[in-house]
Amino acid sequence: MDVPFIRFAYPLLILWIFWKMFAVDPWVELTEEEAKRYLSVDTIQELIHEARVHTEKGRLKEALVPLRRLHQANPDNAIYLRQIAKLEEDTGNPKEAVRMWKLFMQHSPTPIEACPQVGMLQEQLGDRKGAFESYEQCWTIEPDNSDSILFYAHAMELTGQSQKALELYEKGVKRVPEYTDLQIGLARMQAKLGQTKAAQARIEQVLQKRPQNVDALLVAGMVYSDLGELETARKHLQFAHERSPDYGDVTRLLAKVGGDVR
Repeated sequence: MDVPFIRFAYPLLILWIFWKMFAVDPWVELTEEEAKRYLSVDTIQELIHEARVHTEKGRLKEALVPLRRLHQANPDNAIYLRQIAKLEEDTGNPKEAVRMWKLFMQHSPTPIEACPQVGMLQEQLGDRKGAFESYEQCWTIEPDNSDSILFYAHAMELTGQSQKALELYEKGVKRVPEYTDLQIGLARMQAKLGQTKAAQARIEQVLQKRPQNVDALLVAGMVYSDLGELETARKHLQFAHERSPDYGDVTRLLAKVGGDVR
């Protein structure tokens, strides 16, 4: 049935709902702080365009200004939170980037997008405890995610939870055997827990495919040092030192086995 009144009133109802949701209600008096949170659709589009242009032209700090206004108006919007977090990270503000990533993880339907960078930023800030908790949270969100497994296992390793780290590395290797860093982590834990022959076999397999991988060379140096094969250990560590002369773990172990650390 075609009712003229309904055809006229329905669009007005939609417009009224839209206005109530996204714009200022003209019949309600707002405080100055509350008023800042309301943006018209045109203003939102202008701010998004402004942020995009600044970003495309490499003006990252300038891009943060409109994005912060958008965030202030809609603090739960995961898109704005992610963009701000990335820009804060790229402009050298890791503390604020962590705060934004944490908010993103609270409000986003895909919080795994904050992983593993939120934990890496906390490590950069010297917050080992916070980093461990973030890596654990990331792993809890997606326990089969290979990156989450790697970073959480390594965090366990750094906190002395060697057996748990070993088990997690094993899980990761079973899921993604071609993931080199997981293979290296597992070999490192095998060596640490006295499974030297297993560690030797694994790290040799890695070096066959990645002969210049410094972390693999370091683990090989550890393994051959434990086996008493110091010449082989020195060879691997010397090569690693030549490739990464500032790698402290390599330098220390190379000096320990009598290598040239110059």
